[in-house]
Amino acid sequence: MSLHNSKMKSEYRSYLWLVIGFIFLIFSNGIWNIIPITTWLAPVFLIRFLRTQTKIKGLLLFAPVYLAAWMIMLYGVYPGEVEVSLVTASAYGIIFFLPFLADRLMTPKIKGFLSTLVFPLAWVTIEFILSLTIFYSWFALAYTQHDNLALIQLVSITGIWGISFLITWFASVVNWAWEHEFSLIKIRKGVSLYLSIFIFILLLGGAYLTFLPADSDTVRAAAITRSFDMDIQAKECKGDVPCLQELFNRSLDEFLEESKQAANAGAKIIVWQENGLAVYQEDEASFIDQGREFAIQEEVYLLMAMYMLSEDRSVDENKAVLIDPSGDTSEYLKNHLVQGDNHILGDGKVLIQDSDYGKLASIICQDTHSQNFVRQAGKANVDVILIPNHNWETITPLVARMASFRAIENGFSMIRADYHGLSTAVDYHGNILSQMNDFTTEERIMIADIPKQGIKTIYSQIGDLFAWLCVFGFLIMVGLSLTRSKG
Repeated sequence: MSLHNSKMKSEYRSYLWLVIGFIFLIFSNGIWNIIPITTWLAPVFLIRFLRTQTKIKGLLLFAPVYLAAWMIMLYGVYPGEVEVSLVTASAYGIIFFLPFLADRLMTPKIKGFLSTLVFPLAWVTIEFILSLTIFYSWFALAYTQHDNLALIQLVSITGIWGISFLITWFASVVNWAWEHEFSLIKIRKGVSLYLSIFIFILLLGGAYLTFLPADSDTVRAAAITRSFDMDIQAKECKGDVPCLQELFNRSLDEFLEESKQAANAGAKIIVWQENGLAVYQEDEASFIDQGREFAIQEEVYLLMAMYMLSEDRSVDENKAVLIDPSGDTSEYLKNHLVQGDNHILGDGKVLIQDSDYGKLASIICQDTHSQNFVRQAGKANVDVILIPNHNWETITPLVARMASFRAIENGFSMIRADYHGLSTAVDYHGNILSQMNDFTTEERIMIADIPKQGIKTIYSQIGDLFAWLCVFGFLIMVGLSLTRSKG
């Protein structure tokens, strides 16, 4: 074979890696995340393409392909707002292009197996920094592995960052072995190190599930969602206050009726969806009094989620009111805004309250995505967290999966009432105890028996220490690559 033909064959093979990586990437995350193994495989081939091309040419070819994959992954994530979906996808595509850029520029300057750490350290650094912004931890790689219970127990120690590190390190190790032509003599030690760590994590997770099973002492809980779309019906009132008040009262009556059914089924903790009620400021006390009367009569803990507003809209509150069987109330205001919301923010503290069924906590929807915020509950040894939610169809399974990781991280069980979404009950190992999809069932009451007692986790105490170590590790790698460049 001539040298020219050999180069052409190598070039075609390189483009094949790009195509394979592109296809795997589409199914690896976002709303198309239906094949979890592709999350591990996509970066293997994408890195391979970049390393078999010259730097400038490879990066120029890679960037638009990578961006296109993200646009496909997130297309339609915001229904009816294609432009917003494309802008969001572009932002993620550009941001997560950076670890590939770092790998291509830095890895050749760092010798030996140590070079395999560049990509995972860069990736976790980007994910972690992103989580501190309005992007939170959306589309973090760890969430794609939600069904692998043995693996995801790692988040009780490292947070989601440990799993993202393992996935991206795998891609880097495979490419390191590839560059050594998979010669056992050359790659044995490095591959053995990775496999030893990976197998140890799986065995540890398996042992954790086997020898520390979820507490069998349970309490019955219920999540309730509304049967009608209040936003649509409110528009028909055209701002008429009596019409809106009648609609708001109808919603309260429905929730109380369904809560009665849940109580009759043995539920001792009842959670209503986010914004389940809308109420004018002048009527709020009356609504809460009706909830209090119900909680006392049925001897339950009732979490009423409501949107309180003044007629001139000068005061808006997205809140949850927790009422115990004696009628005492605790209020919580949502602490993290969704873009476009303008309600009054809470005081930065998770609602935590002792109960007959362990220590309870409550947050609302978007609050779940802030790991550091939710960790307040973990540090306080909360046993059960109650979360009202309101979402939409395209993100329905993803949001529920993300939330379950907070339970594993912090050692509490969780019950979520999710309107236009997937209501879930999970234990502190991430086992799904019950779920109810608003889009596939007419049922509006989800019942689950959840453990009364949680467990302490390492992550709840040390927080994002592993992520910070990755940040510092990446900075060291940057320093090494710059030193080698000067050398």
